[in-house]
Amino acid sequence: MEESIKRALIVCVDLDDDVGVKTGLQTPILGRENVLKAAEKLALVDPEEADSNAMFASIRLSDELFQKGYLTEVSVIGGLRDGGLEASRKAMDEIMRVANSFKPSEVYVVTDGFGEEDIEPVIRARLPLVGVKRVVVKQSRSIEASYIIFGRYLKMLFSDPRFKKWFLGLGGTLIITLSLLSYFGSAREVLTAFWSIVGLAVLMKGFDLDKLVSAGLKHVFGGEMPPQFLILKTLLLSTGISLILFALSTGLSTGLLPNETLIGRIGRFVAQTVDVMLFGIALTLLSGSVKYPLTASSVQDSLTILANLVTLIPMLRTVGLAVATPSFELRILLQVSLLTLMLVFAVNIMVFLTMRLLYSLKILKISQRTR
Repeated sequence: MEESIKRALIVCVDLDDDVGVKTGLQTPILGRENVLKAAEKLALVDPEEADSNAMFASIRLSDELFQKGYLTEVSVIGGLRDGGLEASRKAMDEIMRVANSFKPSEVYVVTDGFGEEDIEPVIRARLPLVGVKRVVVKQSRSIEASYIIFGRYLKMLFSDPRFKKWFLGLGGTLIITLSLLSYFGSAREVLTAFWSIVGLAVLMKGFDLDKLVSAGLKHVFGGEMPPQFLILKTLLLSTGISLILFALSTGLSTGLLPNETLIGRIGRFVAQTVDVMLFGIALTLLSGSVKYPLTASSVQDSLTILANLVTLIPMLRTVGLAVATPSFELRILLQVSLLTLMLVFAVNIMVFLTMRLLYSLKILKISQRTR
């Protein structure tokens, strides 16, 4: 006889745990009297709280099913204040504990109409979910529905990767740019920068320029790689090319001096630009030498390229000065050349010892294989 009685479990879900936060009660709250006391306490603490209406509605649904001959159990389930996956996991654990204790043949879910729809498919997959009741205040049903829809789209702007990079990324760029220009510039410059950034963003999105640039960079660097790695290689490449162009433009902007020969002009150009030029070349080569996945050989090659090119700067500058200045003493050039060779040798030894030290300290755990 007992087995033929239908057992209905009424679950009032509060994913953001307003009940626990505002009343101090621990969930799950079981039993009609306990749920009623919790609903009254929540209503007294915050008369505008929608969860109290949902709790009263769950009690009413329990009474209606009881009058129809059901054996009922009503409970209040809480999540976490911050919501998210952890809140859903906590709420689902509480529901399963109550369900394993009561053994329901039917389960009914009651919510305040906002935020709990994500957990319903999980309940349906694990328990005999019969119905879901959303409690919305009658006088504001359309406002509540609009609020729910607005909340969903607002959440997408902050959590969905497709939208947050434009909403948060572009918004942050605009705020920083406008703040700096407002401090240093005029209102006209601020408006020009604002609409220029907005127009550039619209242009990139309209023609999918961001996807084209990303695909082009992957084609240049080869293979699939994480976004962070691609950004690093892109920054190295763009910075290196920018330094090379800057050095060229700086060196070519000065014309021939009086009575200066072409050879002398070339020497002066080398002396003036060799430091920036070589550093730009080093960064450009560095962007291509770093491979994904990282290998010990690529790291060592990158350090060697950077160190050797920087070490050559004094010698090349001296060569430029020697060519540009007829009275330059070749003895100084010879001394600098010998010193540079010693530095190159020392730098390569330092790179080798640094790699060995990283291995011995187990800081560098990179496979030796390059394939």
